Amino acid sequence: MKNDENSVNLSRRDFFKELGMIGGGGALLSAFPWLQSCSADDKVQIAKEKVRIGFIGTGSRGQYHLNNLKTIPYADVVALCDNYPPHLKEASALYPKAKTYEDYRKLLEDKDIQAVMIATPLYEHAHITIDALHAGKHVFCEKSMAMTCSDCLDMYNVFKKSGKVMFIGQQRLYDPKYIKAMEMVHAGLLGEINSIRAYWFRNNDWRRPVPSPDLERKINWRLYKEYSCGLVTELATHQLQVGNWALRMLPEKVAGMGDIVYWKDGREVYD
Repeated sequence: MKNDENSVNLSRRDFFKELGMIGGGGALLSAFPWLQSCSADDKVQIAKEKVRIGFIGTGSRGQYHLNNLKTIPYADVVALCDNYPPHLKEASALYPKAKTYEDYRKLLEDKDIQAVMIATPLYEHAHITIDALHAGKHVFCEKSMAMTCSDCLDMYNVFKKSGKVMFIGQQRLYDPKYIKAMEMVHAGLLGEINSIRAYWFRNNDWRRPVPSPDLERKINWRLYKEYSCGLVTELATHQLQVGNWALRMLPEKVAGMGDIVYWKDGREVYD
């Protein structure tokens, strides 16, 4: 069903307004302080009432989260999904009792699953998140939210109607160092902020070994424009988010430039 132009523009304004509120330390941060304020008895009760989680995307980032989930008493990983068998096998070794799926849609059909965590390549974030919300699941989706602003808006609109929880994994929003720093910035301890310079010197080749040539684009998806937006979404997303958070503002204009300067190995995204 198509919305009229005014409805779309209003929805887009609401979307960016709420993004700005979240970037200013709004509702998204409330979940963890709430948990910290629970009494000892409440925490025991929470631990008994485990959230049944289905995990979609069990590669390097997914397995990082799966290992961390082992330390969280109120999380119960009951299902794993990946369309790359070696990754699914590795994840299954971490959670041998969990059901395994190659098709995420089959996982979403499981009524026993209350929430999903999505750690797939970027180009799959939007449609998997939307399908999960439609299936009545709570969602944690890794950053970046999606490949395009339009995809992000679609995710947001479905979330608003779903009545479910949706988190996007912008990790600095939950980092005590950054939270404290932002408290200092917003309290005016640094004075008026006139400029922000953000950088990250971590530009390796991003290439991973491929067991067979036909798996090149599947494994090295970050290097191809069909699946990836390059270093801006993979790394600079963190710096951009912190800038928005510090100023409690969103950019009015954006300009960018790039090229393939060093890694001339067939990749398409700028290095």
